[in-house]
Amino acid sequence: MRNREAIEREMHHAREDLEANLAELSHVVREKIDVTARARVAVEKGKQAAEDLVVRGIALVEERPALIGSIAAGVIAVGALIYIARRQDWI
Repeated sequence: MRNREAIEREMHHAREDLEANLAELSHVVREKIDVTARARVAVEKGKQAAEDLVVRGIALVEERPALIGSIAAGVIAVGALIYIARRQDWI
């Protein structure tokens, strides 16, 4: 049979483990519940993604200005044709 000191030691270690686990759980729950902080992180990620797209777009325009100009002219021409077709009741 175990003596009283051994049992008290085990209870002390068990209590310390429980307190540590509760503290960790409390921290995790606070992080999950903190919607404002999570929203800030999501906004920052979105800003970074948008900035990356802008940088890539600028690099593409600088590399191939004729291609981008042709695409823009095509989009404008299609828009003009649709506008004219609607005004003339072709569509």
